Amino acid sequence: MTANIDKSNMIFHNKYTINTSCSPDSLINFAHQYLKTPYRLGACGTKAFDCSGFAGFVYKYFGYYLERTAAAQAAQNGMEINRTELKPGDLVFFKGKNAKQDRVRHVGIVVDADNEGNFSFIHASIKLGVTVTESKKPYYDTRYITAKRIIPEEDTPPLEISPLKTQVPPLIIH
Repeated sequence: MTANIDKSNMIFHNKYTINTSCSPDSLINFAHQYLKTPYRLGACGTKAFDCSGFAGFVYKYFGYYLERTAAAQAAQNGMEINRTELKPGDLVFFKGKNAKQDRVRHVGIVVDADNEGNFSFIHASIKLGVTVTESKKPYYDTRYITAKRIIPEEDTPPLEISPLKTQVPPLIIH
C-alpha cells in the first residue's frame, strides 16, 4: 500500500525519514490508509499488523516510539486520560479475551470521542484486520481499562516520551 505523503514536514536522515508535524488529524488520516490490512500476531507493518504493532507503526511515522506490546505501551510515559476526556489520537487499552483478568492485552487509537465516554477507535482486529470499532460494542465496553495521551495538546508542554531508539529504524519512505 502506498501512502500519499506530504514531505514538507519531514527530516531526512540517511535512508530514514521522520515526519515532524503531528496533529491528531494527520495521525488518524495516516492510520486510515491501512484499513483492511490483515492481522498477524507479532507483525508491525505494512502488509500485516497486530494491535500494538499497528499503534507503534502509526506513531513511529510521526516520530514517537511506542513499546512493542500493548501492556508495555500502557505502562509507557504519556498522560493518563479519563474516558470522558478522550480526543482523537489518544491510545485506549483493553483486557483480552478473559475479561476477569485486569491485564492489558489490546490497544487502539481514538478516532472520535464524545464527553460521555463513547468513542470510536482504529485498531488491528484478529478477525477484521485494521478496522474502526465503536466502544459501545459490548466486547470492548466491558474490557476497557485505561487511556493515554501521547501527543501533547498545543497549550501544554511536551510530554516525556521515549525518542526513537536508534536500533528501531523509523518508517522508510522510498
